Amino acid sequence: MKRLITLPLLCIVLLTGSCQYKSIDEYIQKQYLDGELNGNILVVRGDTILYENSFGIAHPKTKEPLTAAHRFNVGSIYKEFPGVAIMQLFEKGRLKLDDKVSYYLNDLPVWASSIGIKQLFKYTSGLPKVPWDNYIGSNNPITEELVLNDLRKEELVFEPGSDYLYSNYNPLLLTLIVEKVTGRSFEDYVQEHIFEAAKMTDSYFAKQTPYKDEKSPAVAFDVDFNLDSYLIQEPKFLMSFTTQDLYQWLYHLHNHQIISKESVKLLSERAGAQSPLGVLEWDNDTLEVHHHHGESGNYEAVIRYYPKDDLYIVILKNQKYENVSDMADNIHRILR
Repeated sequence: MKRLITLPLLCIVLLTGSCQYKSIDEYIQKQYLDGELNGNILVVRGDTILYENSFGIAHPKTKEPLTAAHRFNVGSIYKEFPGVAIMQLFEKGRLKLDDKVSYYLNDLPVWASSIGIKQLFKYTSGLPKVPWDNYIGSNNPITEELVLNDLRKEELVFEPGSDYLYSNYNPLLLTLIVEKVTGRSFEDYVQEHIFEAAKMTDSYFAKQTPYKDEKSPAVAFDVDFNLDSYLIQEPKFLMSFTTQDLYQWLYHLHNHQIISKESVKLLSERAGAQSPLGVLEWDNDTLEVHHHHGESGNYEAVIRYYPKDDLYIVILKNQKYENVSDMADNIHRILR
């Protein structure tokens, strides 16, 4: 694990130019006092922690205080992991990115023979959106089989490669391809080849929501302190992380200890708003920023990496205010 050094809080007073805040802590405390922060924050430069703190509670009923050990769902940020797993298998020659989905998954409609793996990456597959609204509030738990059964009834909304549509069906099919190629569950593969490789010692796949017998879950709730109502019994949809582990992820990914730089660049290609890695901005061969925002119910998360500044920002919330990207922007602005 990359060893982090904690910088004393009193040493974080920074020159801010026109910014009204003199330190990260002053800004973050203002967000908390304004009632717009319930979550964990980590800011690292190199191997030095500039700021790490927890605000609010892990559960609205127990009022358990959040700590750095609490784990959060990160919404669509999870899709980085199916994409990276596929690239690991590609680098080992175990699949080709132009292979059709039907080559690996033979229980899907005929359209699977027209979609290539790379089109799943780019959200140019033509797969429709997952009808999440049909599941939220239902008494039936969300499972992989439930989602797949609905997918088998669907038609493509456009010819593969001709347009862009963000759909969670794409990373789901990538996880199934990983399982077919490796003969292992996606969870077991990720645990060994990604979590362990990136020294992500506290990351795991929860078994269900509402959580039962999980270690240190940060439970999501709304501004009225009502718990999220959806039922999930599918670990693939319940990847859970600490801020420290997401820092480790960004560090090892961009030091090319998980996949090569060429694979990162390929995985960051966008046909529309996002790639599997979110939004990566490049200046020719030089990465300028890795940004990824995710949300699920009342969970909201953002991860940022600025290579030029060797700066990492991770914000995880279990009460959503739709402001984590703005917070990351402001933290970066303070540090500049």
